[in-house]
Amino acid sequence: MSDVVRLAVIGGSGTSTPELIDAVADWPGGADRRPSLEIVLQGRSADKLALVAEACRSRLPASIGDVTVSTETSLQRALEGATAVLIQVRIGGLDARIFDETFPRASGIPGEETMGPGGFANAVRTVPTLASLWDALSAWAPDAFIINLTNPSGIVTQAAIAHTGLSIVSVCDGPVTFVEGIAEAVERDALSVRLAYAGMNHAGFWGDSDTEALLAAVSTTPGIEPDDVRAIGALPSPYLRFYLHPDKELAAQLAADESRAQVLKRLEAELLDQYSSGIEASKHKRRGALWYAVSIVPLIDALTYGSSEPMVLGLPNEDAVDWAPRDALVEVPTDVLVGGELRRHSAVALPQAATSLLKRHATFETSTARVLTGCRSRDDVRARRDRLVEALATSPMVPSPSLAERLVDEILDASPT
Repeated sequence: MSDVVRLAVIGGSGTSTPELIDAVADWPGGADRRPSLEIVLQGRSADKLALVAEACRSRLPASIGDVTVSTETSLQRALEGATAVLIQVRIGGLDARIFDETFPRASGIPGEETMGPGGFANAVRTVPTLASLWDALSAWAPDAFIINLTNPSGIVTQAAIAHTGLSIVSVCDGPVTFVEGIAEAVERDALSVRLAYAGMNHAGFWGDSDTEALLAAVSTTPGIEPDDVRAIGALPSPYLRFYLHPDKELAAQLAADESRAQVLKRLEAELLDQYSSGIEASKHKRRGALWYAVSIVPLIDALTYGSSEPMVLGLPNEDAVDWAPRDALVEVPTDVLVGGELRRHSAVALPQAATSLLKRHATFETSTARVLTGCRSRDDVRARRDRLVEALATSPMVPSPSLAERLVDEILDASPT
């Protein structure tokens, strides 16, 4: 590893990006472990980049002199020389996420940006648009450690790997907070709980033979009920409530005044106003972007020094589990060695009810990624309309092929770009 870690943040003008600086300032293991960092924020809008970059710099304590923040609208200049690349773009912005979270409701399905029809719409919009970025990674940063945060992360990362052949990892704060909540609830160390976690992005399980421990942890997992644990024999992660209790999720969404995306859009406007007004950093509102502190910065630390404990990363399955295709992105505990070599631990054996649900989810994600890989435009996507219908019909949230057909047509006709 170089003495200086150059981190290129693609989508760096996002209003949550200053929280990356908060995580850098509070480096795991203390300031003595923090490497010299050159953080390059890349985005299309020079004005927005400037606002966000200044907010980032204002969050750096005066005592930190080994971290710099710069901006680039040029993708090539941002990527060249990068040690690591963080992809955190949102194609279509929050208006597109509002669409993803709301349009399925008319068909009796809850909306969500990574699961079911909402996640599918997000993938249809995102994968073709990112093809040029993936080409740029191959050309200008082939040796960088590439981290994907862009949702739906499992589908997007699988398509990116198929497109480029590069090693790309998917990360999420979900498994970290899931494991930590369980460890506290059952009074076990987080490492032992983490080693018993397996799944996919936003679809994981904690497997343990102690039913009482599983039930004791239910209270930490919103939307999951004790009867789910008894029936499955493992504890589902929170997003699996969209598969297990879609009717309850739909009712809650219909009763809410705003979707999550609408709340975030309002917050985004408030944050930009604060950044432009010059309000002091201590008074900035926070998006609550936990992923920087619990996933991204610890991963950069592991690239520099090696991980002291395994991390949950999304990687191509290959032969890690028997319930997913080889190219599906699956999450299992993984050791990160200095420089980025990855060594997986053996995946925990989950009960059949859990693996059956994961198999359906893996089929949906892999089918979708395979159809979209190679698409570079809206016309490319439309040409694969029938295959898209087949892929969406495999989602556990879509009850019939005829409904899948109607939803695909709605996505192709109405989804923001």
